[in-house]
Order: sequence, then structure tokens, then C-alpha cells
Amino acid sequence: MTFKRIGEFLKGYVTVEVRGKNPERLINLCLSSGFPIWDIVRHDDKVYFSISLSKYREIRTLARKSRCIPRIRKRYGFPFFLGKVKKRPAFVLSSALILAVLFYLSGFIWVIQVKGNDKVPRDLILEVAAGEGLKVGSRKAYVSEKSVEEALTLKIPRLSWAYVHFQGTLAVIEVVEKVRPEMAGPGDVIARKDGVVDSVLVLSGIPLVKPGQTVKKGEILIAGESGGGRQGARGNVTARTWYEVRQEIPLYRLEAVRTGKTMEITVLRLFGREITFLGMKRLFDWYEMEEYPVKAIGEGSRGPLIEVLTRVFFEVKWRPIEFSVEEAIAIGEKRGRQVLERQLPSTAKVLGVTCDTEVHGSECVVVRVVASALEEIGELRPWPEEKNGGW
Repeated sequence: MTFKRIGEFLKGYVTVEVRGKNPERLINLCLSSGFPIWDIVRHDDKVYFSISLSKYREIRTLARKSRCIPRIRKRYGFPFFLGKVKKRPAFVLSSALILAVLFYLSGFIWVIQVKGNDKVPRDLILEVAAGEGLKVGSRKAYVSEKSVEEALTLKIPRLSWAYVHFQGTLAVIEVVEKVRPEMAGPGDVIARKDGVVDSVLVLSGIPLVKPGQTVKKGEILIAGESGGGRQGARGNVTARTWYEVRQEIPLYRLEAVRTGKTMEITVLRLFGREITFLGMKRLFDWYEMEEYPVKAIGEGSRGPLIEVLTRVFFEVKWRPIEFSVEEAIAIGEKRGRQVLERQLPSTAKVLGVTCDTEVHGSECVVVRVVASALEEIGELRPWPEEKNGGW
């Protein structure tokens, strides 16, 4: 919703139906007189447009000149909403009371979230935080984030860093644990994928493959010596590997195209439940939807507690699109290469890319994209404790 449309909503505007022999003349007179009108639509022998409430009272003279009859069909805006509210004082008082209660409750902590803990129990972190006043039901104003952070790092030695902050009624405790680098025990170097060996560099152990040999995933490439010294295998094995992607491109499909017609509704979302209180309820047969947040109050574990948003519906029509075989092949190759770029490791060196195509009549084209690469395929598989003597 634009700022101009928000201003019109606050002042109030109406949708006008114009009847007559020449309703377009009234449109032209309004535009030439500087009257702002929008959403102009012609239907059969009638013309519809929107105009501000104050300006509508001034178009009667123009209507007589054009010999047309304008009539109000729909009313929008705050003045009309206020008129309805005045007839329901109980609704106003209850709404004000609810807002006051929500505003008061937004000053409390209702949800506590802990992030970054892996080995330190969550209950232990919450227990220490509760000792400093950070617990469910506490007033945020009475909680010192700094004192909670200091208590967490002092009372839990396994934590090296802590950070506490609030997001509405949600308190977030972020921690970083002290970790020690874990060294993998001795073992064998095995293949983590299929390939053709290109080179073998042995730092320790016994090589079981040589360049030009085809290996399968899980096959031992360098065996560790599990004798008296129990020395594990170390080394690098590079191999030529292949990556394959198949893309099926239909030669005929339907595409949704927006017609330019839109509908807007204003939605109030309370604790995950939605209330539609402004806008048209009859939607298009086919449409695409976009949401634009206007205001958010409070923050819970699943999002804002109270949120006002504008939901816009765009009417679409389905348009058939046909591709030639050449166009489909080009699209399939492009998509296949993009998928391969995401699959290939950053350390792999691409040696070549080939594309094969299969045409299935007039239905689709299947594009097969294959990339060959040179990469490290060895990974260490530690021995079980019985084999390495319980290291």
C-alpha cells in the first residue's frame, strides 16, 4: 500500500458507478478539473472509478454537464469505519482494553530461546539465567543482560562467550562453547566416491592402488600398518570423477501472466490467527498473492505477536508457450550447467563438460549434462578400537 493510498484511506474514498450515454465525458471533465481519480474500469455501458470523499461532493456540477448519473457503490476509509464504531461503544472499549493489556504484557518475557549450545545442557543455562532474574514471566526492565552474560561465563566454565538480547517478548541467549580440536585416530584411507585414479601420494601406509586404476566408493586406497607401531595411513589420492545432471524440458507449457488487475485486503494477525477487516472478499478465479508488512508489535517464537499487513492479489491468465527443439536444448544445457556448478566441490578442477539430448516426440526434450573433474577422493576411516589396541 503506497503512502498516497494510505492518505486516501485516512480521509475516506468511494467507488463510483457512472451511468449515461457518454460516461467517459465525466472522466475527462474530472481529469481536466484536477480531480484525482483512480482504478478506472469500464464494464458494459457503465464506468467505475475511485475518488476521495471530499472530491466526490464536488463532481455533481460536472455530472450535470456530462449528463451522467454518478452513484456510490462502495465506501472505504477511516471515516466510514469510525461511523460504524460509534454505533458500537462496547466494541471500542473492549478493543482499547485489549490493546492496553497487550501493551502491558509485551513488557514481560514469555519465551526464552537458547542458541549455540551443543554439549552444555539447556536446563543448566536456563537455571543460571534464572538466578539473575531472566526467566519466563519476568519484566524485561528488571533484567540486566550484562549480569546474565557474566554469570553464564563464570558459573559454566565450558562456555567461552555469552550474549543476551530481547526480541519483543522473546529472550535469546546465544552461547559459544569451549571446544578442543579432535584428531582422528589411525586408520585407512578409503575412496569417498567412484573414480579413475590419477595420482597417489603416500605419507605413511601401504598404497593399494595406482594411476589409471578404477576404484569404487569405500575401497581402501592406502592401508595403514597395524603391526607393532600401529601407524595409520596418511596421503592424498586424486582421481578423475564424473557428475551427471538430467534436465527434462517440455516443448509446451502454460505460463501465468498478470493482467494488471489487483485487489488489496488489510489483514490483522493476532497470535497466529488472521482477521480480515478491510478490503474486497471476492477474489479472482486465478491469481498470485504478495504480502507487505505494515506494522509489527512484539516478537514470539513463531514471529510477531501482532502484525498488520497488506495482502495484494494479482489477477493472472494462463498463456500457452511453445519451444522449438533447439530452444529446449539450450534451456536444458543452461540449467544443467548451473546445477553442476552447485554440485562440484570448490577444490575440484573441471576437465570437460559434454551434453547429450533425447527428443521424445512433441512432448519434451531430455538433456543430459556430464562433467568430468579432477579432485581428491581419499578420506580417513579410523580403525575400531580392537584393531588399533585401544588408542
